[in-house]
Amino acid sequence: MTSATQISELRRAFLSRAHEDIQALHERLESACDSETSHELVTDIAQLSHRLMGSYGSFGFPAMARNFELIEEVALSHISAQSAALPVMDQTRLPGLIADMMQQARLLDTLGYEPHPVETEHTPLVDRDDHKRILFVDDDVALHGLAQLYLKQEGYADIACETCAKDAAEHLAEHHVDAIICDWQLEGDTGLDLLRKLRSGGLRPPKETPFIFMTVPSSKQAIERAGLYRPDGYLLKPFDAQRLHGVLSRALKT
Repeated sequence: MTSATQISELRRAFLSRAHEDIQALHERLESACDSETSHELVTDIAQLSHRLMGSYGSFGFPAMARNFELIEEVALSHISAQSAALPVMDQTRLPGLIADMMQQARLLDTLGYEPHPVETEHTPLVDRDDHKRILFVDDDVALHGLAQLYLKQEGYADIACETCAKDAAEHLAEHHVDAIICDWQLEGDTGLDLLRKLRSGGLRPPKETPFIFMTVPSSKQAIERAGLYRPDGYLLKPFDAQRLHGVLSRALKT
């Protein structure tokens, strides 16, 4: 069976959580507008925008994804500014941008999911009996469910998920995996840190374990830096089932 109903349910759960995350950030911005902008707050804006950009796109909201790409760019431009101090928050575009996104997120949370469709037959593209174990690492748990659904639909029977490089390294110390799909931007150590440890032999899996980077098209610097450590593929966000399976099957040479 295809899992259109499950995708719809995951989409609905994602929209609800995204609205809550944006609303919480909006409240922080409102309280900070009259005070000196902190580096931590602007960094949080950039990180949340990066996460939501990939997730909104993967769940079928490309306009929201593009909006959060813009917000991330604005936040990063403030972080990288050469001035001694960040501008006061109400002198930036960020509060207005986030306020607009909160209104749109509220609307999507109310109206943005489909009726449950009728399920149809789906033939997996890989043999379930191969028992390939895939580790998926992303700090957005909404994408965990989507990736698991897509991969199981194509015949991958064993998918583990972690939210950060530290937990991924601990998982790899205890479990065999056939491939790793890891987001570039994670809390704490980055995906590049995890790949660097793998290729240097600092983790339990063999150095040549297939490693796929998830990133966004604008992250050219990330892709260039990752190339030094020989990743086996790049999965650009937003992703769908076909793109996810395509890059993984090439990395596994199935």
